[in-house]
Amino acid sequence: MNVTKLRAFTDLQLVSNQFSGSFDAPNPSMQKYLKLLQELVVRFEHFELAQVPRSQNKKADALSKLAALTFSHFQKQVWVEELPRKSIDNDLMVASVEEEQPNWMKPILQYIRNNVLPNDKREALLVRERAPMYIIQNDILYRKSYCGPMMWSVGLIEAEMIVDEVHNGSCVLHSGYKTIAAKIMLMGYFWPSLYRDVANIIKRCKSCQRHAPQNRMPRHDMIPVNLPWPFHK
Repeated sequence: MNVTKLRAFTDLQLVSNQFSGSFDAPNPSMQKYLKLLQELVVRFEHFELAQVPRSQNKKADALSKLAALTFSHFQKQVWVEELPRKSIDNDLMVASVEEEQPNWMKPILQYIRNNVLPNDKREALLVRERAPMYIIQNDILYRKSYCGPMMWSVGLIEAEMIVDEVHNGSCVLHSGYKTIAAKIMLMGYFWPSLYRDVANIIKRCKSCQRHAPQNRMPRHDMIPVNLPWPFHK
């Protein structure tokens, strides 16, 4: 987001004093967290970590408890992000995915970078209408979101890998195509044919077809027409 000046708040006195140098960090795990924080701070022109005293946190704590008691009869939906590993662990080496050329992102990238439109008038009109919804940062195409962070635009090869991981991978989310598509968007990925690709993969999945709810209602074309009154209507 190109933030240059940042002020962070914490209610832990231990963390703030270890960062300022007033306290030592004898714990090996805390030393790794402190080292990681010091490496991230270098990226900002100004960074400040302020501790919120307990006396100033009483009103916020009381307000949160009051809200939990007052609106307890409402149905709540809380999104929980599960962190699979610690931030101090070493990053996994992931092989890059070579996308096919051209793909759906190429016309949008050419229009945003060089103001170049396709030769076909209809396709050029679509690119011009869709381009304002995208932005390029660090040579990566992102799609803007209404209520959330920007989503990483991926090609068709990487998109198929993402759908397969959510549907058949470690998540094993054998749900409807709308649920899986929403899960992928919450993970921060986007491509135009998201819903269609997920629906096609679910149609090819034997487990989803075997355990999917079946409609027992008879079809209209299978009902005999030569029935006595009042069934002929």
